[in-house]
Amino acid sequence: MTRVAEPPTRRESAPPTARQLRRWVRRRRAERGRSLSLETAYVLLLTVAVAVALVGPRVGPALWPEQPAAGPDRAVVLVLLGACAAGVVLLLRRLGPLVLGRDELSWLLPAPVSRRGLLLPALVRVLIVGALAGTVLALAGAARLAARPLPGAGLAGWLALGAVSGVLLALLAVAAQRRPARERVLDAMVPAVLVALGATALLARLHPLPAPPVVAAPPPALVLAAVATAAALTALAVRGLARLPDARLYEPSMTVGSYLDAAYAVEPSFVAGLRERRYWRRRALRSRPLRPRVGRLVPLQQDLLVLRRRGWRLVWLLAATPLPALLTAGPGWLPAATLVVGAGTAAGVTLDALRRDAAHPTLLRLLGLTGRRAVAVRLVVPAVLATAWSGLAMAALGLLGGLPPGPWWALGLAFGPTAAMTAVRRAQAGRIDNTLPPVDTPMGTFAPGPVMWLLNGADVLLFAAPTLVALLATAQPGWWWVGLQGALSVAGVLAYLHFGTDRRRPKV
Repeated sequence: MTRVAEPPTRRESAPPTARQLRRWVRRRRAERGRSLSLETAYVLLLTVAVAVALVGPRVGPALWPEQPAAGPDRAVVLVLLGACAAGVVLLLRRLGPLVLGRDELSWLLPAPVSRRGLLLPALVRVLIVGALAGTVLALAGAARLAARPLPGAGLAGWLALGAVSGVLLALLAVAAQRRPARERVLDAMVPAVLVALGATALLARLHPLPAPPVVAAPPPALVLAAVATAAALTALAVRGLARLPDARLYEPSMTVGSYLDAAYAVEPSFVAGLRERRYWRRRALRSRPLRPRVGRLVPLQQDLLVLRRRGWRLVWLLAATPLPALLTAGPGWLPAATLVVGAGTAAGVTLDALRRDAAHPTLLRLLGLTGRRAVAVRLVVPAVLATAWSGLAMAALGLLGGLPPGPWWALGLAFGPTAAMTAVRRAQAGRIDNTLPPVDTPMGTFAPGPVMWLLNGADVLLFAAPTLVALLATAQPGWWWVGLQGALSVAGVLAYLHFGTDRRRPKV
């Protein structure tokens, strides 16, 4: 007869600790069955091994070239690594970084347990994430900047320095979570650092800066000093866990829990709505009446109002226009992919309203709009944003990317409507269709629903063939290329409005 584990009893001297409560919960879960079977672990490890064996020989030489970067490219790589480090801090800040599970948030946080013992596993997770991110950045930096041949001790030194630097960045994000004043300072400082690094990289392209020296390994004294600093700051962070307010834990914990639910259910469409609600919930807005002369232009005025309230995002997009030109030192497909993603991101600033129109079509019926007219009106602002962003990005790419002379800026302007149409298709993707029949392959059976959702909108890129061919083949475009791209963009937009939208009024 098996004995059921009893919950930890409260002693007369002290209440149970968070560690004892977690141990009791784990025992109760183990009695019901294992959460991760050996078969699942085997399939995961085998999938990773097969992916590395298939992709590794092709991607390896591109990730680790035989010779390090030379000349001004070294300064650009160093600046990009700094920008990635600032991006890691920004991502950790958006996620918390200290979060608790929903069960811990509901039962253990109000319980009379040690706050330090409750939050210590969350701090360990954040430090591990920071260390892994720093290790990846250090590996990328060593691949592009370290001397050849690179000994094993030198690589270990770079990886150790990167891991410690990632821990320091994670501790910076943790320190900002405790006090709102620090949070506001860090949220204002990280964008400023990113803009400054982008301007430095752009200056390095225009006027080559002194290249950093080629070294085989970091100085041991530097690594030891970084480790000592990280250890001291970690001790201070552990000590300050007891003073972290509850209000600083609830919102990030619920947000991360919703993200994990979307990942577990393989339903990424939930993330867009969650992100939108979280964005507007943090802002105090004043009502403004929408009074256009033509009632059918109410969606357009709403998009312009949303664009005005998201002014900082426009600043971010403007600062990101030189990014395709800065990435020309990498693989040849990287600038083209950055152009497509950047133009689609610029077009998606106001496309949350298109998702709301599909979910709640009552407003469109009150305005007397059909589905085709609604999409046509909603397409105006995304098309202007995507056209402006792609034109500036292609102009910078033609000046700084080492491409043949030609009207690159005009080609970018002609490419903009196609990028906007791709973003519109992505916004109208909706939920994943899990009713599709599974597909049998020699490697096993998989559900095509997530793949179809992921590739939604990729077919529109066929109308961007002149721009993509010019970038991938490093061809010299002429004005007839611009005319062809413009004609294809207009044809793609008209074809989608005619065949991809509904002429009838939406049903409520």
